[in-house]
Amino acid sequence: MSSLRQTPSTPAVVGYVRTAAGQSPVPQINTLMRAGVAEEDIYIERTNGHKTAWPERDLLLPRLCSGDTITVTRLDRLFYSVQNLIIVGTDLRNRGIRLHAVEQNIDSHTLEGRDFFGMMSVFATLHHEFVLAATNDGLAAARARGKTGGRPPRLTPEQVEQAQQLYDSGTPKNRPHLQERTRHDLPLHHTQM
Repeated sequence: MSSLRQTPSTPAVVGYVRTAAGQSPVPQINTLMRAGVAEEDIYIERTNGHKTAWPERDLLLPRLCSGDTITVTRLDRLFYSVQNLIIVGTDLRNRGIRLHAVEQNIDSHTLEGRDFFGMMSVFATLHHEFVLAATNDGLAAARARGKTGGRPPRLTPEQVEQAQQLYDSGTPKNRPHLQERTRHDLPLHHTQM
């Protein structure tokens, strides 16, 4: 595994390979090397079945900086669903990280690639609006059934009223430990110089 960049100002070009356990990563590695990724800069993930937790990818993505490039053979190597493509792809774009999918000829630095990720951004916004609308519909339906959201109140209405009366009347006189203290009442702390 590489140190991700030679110097802090040099953009990194990394490759990411994901294979199922028992499959050889060599074809993907060869494709990435032909695309200009150095072999020592290729991160390899081996998974068992369809998992949404890919530790190698999850360590790599946050380390990428603006100007860096991540190269994959196909988008499905880096993203496990369309929703993940939208979310992570938009994040990479917003962070200024170039994404290059060699076999699909998608490059976020070309006009077509920018258009593709622009559409992904539109889909992410649309998805957010769908979730927001569904949440608001659910809350309205619950209110119509007499349900209110949130945690149950900790105080009874009587306790709330009593607290308000105490607050409105100022510091309670029958509780001297709650009365306002002046700076003269505070103990002095002498420090030696």
